[in-house]
Amino acid sequence: MEDGSRRSSSSNLRGWLSEVYLPALLSSQCEDLSRRLGSRATVDDPIFGRASGTAAVREQIDQAAAWFAAKGAGFERVAFTTGSDRDVTEGVLTFVVDGKRVVLPVAVVAERRPEREVEIRVYHSTKSLGVGATTRSPLVPRDDELPLPPPIDAHLYALARGDIESVIAGFEEGATLRDPLGGAHPKAGEGGALRAYYERLIGTGIPRGPGLDLLKGARADDGRTCALEYTVAKLHGRDVPPQPGLAVYERGESGLLRAARLYHDLET
Repeated sequence: MEDGSRRSSSSNLRGWLSEVYLPALLSSQCEDLSRRLGSRATVDDPIFGRASGTAAVREQIDQAAAWFAAKGAGFERVAFTTGSDRDVTEGVLTFVVDGKRVVLPVAVVAERRPEREVEIRVYHSTKSLGVGATTRSPLVPRDDELPLPPPIDAHLYALARGDIESVIAGFEEGATLRDPLGGAHPKAGEGGALRAYYERLIGTGIPRGPGLDLLKGARADDGRTCALEYTVAKLHGRDVPPQPGLAVYERGESGLLRAARLYHDLET
């Protein structure tokens, strides 16, 4: 039997749900997408909010499709990760905002639940889109016991302690981090741009003490790449209102991290 995330139901959309979600919106295939999602779907988007059930979801995807059309939006798929109960598609959205072309990394998570229930969660920054600040509640429950590969567990522990040396040491030579706006931060020499980015993110040098606390929530892992959904609880060494995010980590043959891609709206 074909995996539930790939079944087309009565829809013409074929493929993994996270893969077809944005292309369907950008090609105005809202009817097909609505059928593919089914009657027990939930969609959570940083711009359009959260909707559950056939009518509310259809209204939201129609609104999103119209917004994308008005912005002249395009989408290019970059990477895909699947786990036991969810799949994650990463890509790049392009928009025209105030006459300027904006390129924005985006990730779509499709979680599969019993009884054909699915939830779509979209992650991207909103800072460059001219929509104002957005606030999202935590999207996945906290799970302190969630198993993660050793280099990622060590990375989160170093972030929480504000240990910049351990953070940088966890990346292999030649590794690169891509930030939520698409900027590349390579590791070179003593850490280079990678070190500078994490120093801003952690808050090194702040009198109250550095630290970035990411509460583990859920993950998709294919043995090489891990897409981790989390909730931020502490930023720059102080407690902050909970905010969701997604980080995708690739492990190298060295056993260290060779790439990280972040999707959030944190201040750095």
